[in-house]
Amino acid sequence: MHEYLHIGNERLKVQVVMQVSNKMDPNELVKLIEIFNSNNKPGRITIIVRMGAENMRVKFPHLIRAVRRAGQIVTWVCDPMHGNTIKAPCGLKTRPFDAILV
Repeated sequence: MHEYLHIGNERLKVQVVMQVSNKMDPNELVKLIEIFNSNNKPGRITIIVRMGAENMRVKFPHLIRAVRRAGQIVTWVCDPMHGNTIKAPCGLKTRPFDAILV
């Protein structure tokens, strides 16, 4: 994905927000962060993690470790509602309380 990005980072003065799912490869995430924030400026990158409760336990730690190992400074935000939907007996979509408080 990142091979299509050709942005002069010195001209990029905005905050970059990325949404990542359980399909995000940790090394690819680090590459994207380095493209958009090569100077590692705090506050430049916000990563919104959108994955179900089980993936938060299994996949999310790998993303955090990869970003920390690379020494990158990012802000992590979690979307606890994404990926935790079940259908209630009445037919409405809902989320179990325990699943959104990971």
